[in-house]
Amino acid sequence: MLELSEFKNCIDKSQFPIVIAKPIFTDNEITDFKVLYFNETFSSKFNSLLNIGNLYSEVKDKISLQLSFIDFAKETLTTGETKCDTFYSTTYSCWLKITMNATINNNLFFSLIDITQEKEREQQLKRQNLRLAALTDELSLSRENLKNKLENIENLNEELSYIAYHDTLTGLYNKQQLFNDLAKYKKEYTSKNEKFGIILIDLDNMKYINDSEGHSVGDEFICKAAHLLKSFERKHLKCYRFGGDEFIILGKNIASKDTLLNIGDAILEIFNSEGIEFSAGIAVFPDDTIEIEELLKFSDMAMYEVKKKGRNNVCFFQNVMQEKFLKKLNIQNRISDAILNNNFKLYYQPQFDVATNELRGFEALLRWHDEKLGWINPEQFISIAEETRLIIELGDWVLSTALQTLQGWVEKYNFDGIMSINVSPIQLKKSDFIFNLKEKINKYNINTKNLELEITEGVLIDNKEETVLLLRQIRNMGIGISLDDFGTGYSSLNYLQMLPITTLKIDKSFIANITSDNGVEANITDSIVSMVSKMGLDTIAEGVENSEQLKILKRINCKTIQGFLKGKPMTLERCNKMLAGDKSAILTIENDD
Repeated sequence: MLELSEFKNCIDKSQFPIVIAKPIFTDNEITDFKVLYFNETFSSKFNSLLNIGNLYSEVKDKISLQLSFIDFAKETLTTGETKCDTFYSTTYSCWLKITMNATINNNLFFSLIDITQEKEREQQLKRQNLRLAALTDELSLSRENLKNKLENIENLNEELSYIAYHDTLTGLYNKQQLFNDLAKYKKEYTSKNEKFGIILIDLDNMKYINDSEGHSVGDEFICKAAHLLKSFERKHLKCYRFGGDEFIILGKNIASKDTLLNIGDAILEIFNSEGIEFSAGIAVFPDDTIEIEELLKFSDMAMYEVKKKGRNNVCFFQNVMQEKFLKKLNIQNRISDAILNNNFKLYYQPQFDVATNELRGFEALLRWHDEKLGWINPEQFISIAEETRLIIELGDWVLSTALQTLQGWVEKYNFDGIMSINVSPIQLKKSDFIFNLKEKINKYNINTKNLELEITEGVLIDNKEETVLLLRQIRNMGIGISLDDFGTGYSSLNYLQMLPITTLKIDKSFIANITSDNGVEANITDSIVSMVSKMGLDTIAEGVENSEQLKILKRINCKTIQGFLKGKPMTLERCNKMLAGDKSAILTIENDD
């Protein structure tokens, strides 16, 4: 058996660098190891790398940052198997191979470190090449993924661009694209001295469709219109959805306004054949204006002119439309000031029983004299007040003032007649209308049998059921309801059966010609009076101006008359004189202060 010295001699003579080390344990875990011995071959090849007694933690940076000797030693001791690995030493600029074995005595293990041969380096290079090939494949895949992502981004950009300049519901160009095109054509056509123009189309009756059949049906209706418009697009014609139920046709290189009118008429004909009606206005650059905003505004004015004249037509913008618009705008601006400064006044026109000539009551009529504009026709300012919803504040003032007047007449003159007050459909739509009405009736201690609210057939355009329910509430309060201007708007016998009215006012347009030789108006009026009398309703004929009209109305048994023949609209002062017994007071002319 070999002695220990002989083992040491064998190790020293070995051509391989050998190191023997002892593991250091902390809590049964290897945390370091200490160098006990290394042979001469190791000293010659790795001069000054190690000293006897060195700890691994002191020299690990010199050995390798790639390999964890601690983990390597743990695995060797745990398995009892020989472990090998190869690493590159930056200290000696070469590849090294480590072989580690556990010893029998005292759990010592020794390491054999050898400079790798050429074959090992070739193997290492091969492994490197395999890793590079894998990286190349990965890079190729990454490039393909990047290409796909770039294509997706391009598609997304195209989609976003489409969304930015197209209407999502109809697919037509949108308002943003319209403004871009108008700005472009303005610049281009100014230098060319050529024309372009727009047709602003507004679908008729869309509110009715949305309210009666729902917005989904309304959207289908709009899409159908857009599809029809799309079929008209040409090189010099472009279609846009301007918003809501409005569309715009932009025509380039047009010879005159007539060109656009012919296009508009052709579109209208196709639309009508598909059951769609619209109102449209035309404005042309530079004939009407060189400003884009005005071009749109003028086409809008022309479109509204069509609406006022019966709808379902196309017309040009004319300067007189702008004059009307400016006048309307001026009135609109002054209404607010007039309300604030209490410039509105109430006049009262008497109503008389045809058979007895007794006073039935008065209709309160709103009048306005502006210091700059003079007397303004109620037909002008009331429609504007309704459009701007100023009628709510104005109507509230009328109601309060008329009820206060009625209270004064009852107290001073023991008045037991009717005060008839006009109420706008806009007022009736207010959710608190009934509450405010009751509050005012209580405030002025009004007997509701002396109060009559006068409405027009326009209240039934929207939400018939809700309106009828509201009017029934008013009737249940003991207040009379008069239907004004019967025969001029949406009149039908069905309305008379539906509305809980007490009085029917026959429009003055019938009364004006009631004495004509052909007798048409007289026969119509006779039929109306006969019919509604059988329904238990009173009748009032408006605009009675001469005795011949009165004779016919008396013959056909019309209940009440109102007009210049018996009394013109009067100031409160004149009414007070009349109620005090001064009969000459009713001879005052309208608007006489």
